[in-house]
Amino acid sequence: MKNFEMLFDVIPPHPGLNIALIEDSKDMVIDSLLKYCEQIRATLHVKALENRESLNSYNLKVKNFSFDEKKYNNFSILYDFLFLCVDISDRDDIEMIFKKIYRVLKNAGNLFICTKRDEASSYFQILESINYVALNSVELNTHTEVIVAKKMHGWKIV
Repeated sequence: MKNFEMLFDVIPPHPGLNIALIEDSKDMVIDSLLKYCEQIRATLHVKALENRESLNSYNLKVKNFSFDEKKYNNFSILYDFLFLCVDISDRDDIEMIFKKIYRVLKNAGNLFICTKRDEASSYFQILESINYVALNSVELNTHTEVIVAKKMHGWKIV
């Protein structure tokens, strides 16, 4: 995805961060994200919607993933940053997806949602209603925006 690397400016170069990527192989952002994680000594967790045998050549763990899973992680709170690089606009359970992601983000963790520009405003409303704060968007290109949302602790159980 063109210009994707500019999002890394938000990620501090601290070793030991846990960064997750939910992806479906359509936008191949994994190369640049993995390179950045290696550079800052962060751990990248890839959750793939499709069988991704091609990712076996990378030095990371790839888990098969489904939005229908009861919870998105074996551990309740793990990720400092989570990139959602899947088009979810046709799903009926968008709010539940954001709630499940909220539960696996660390306090003050950031969610990056790659979306079509015309979907962004509806996502803002959903995110605000379930306690995400500091909502912003970044234009990647003429068709794609990235919404950045932060989990704020102690206000509401989601």
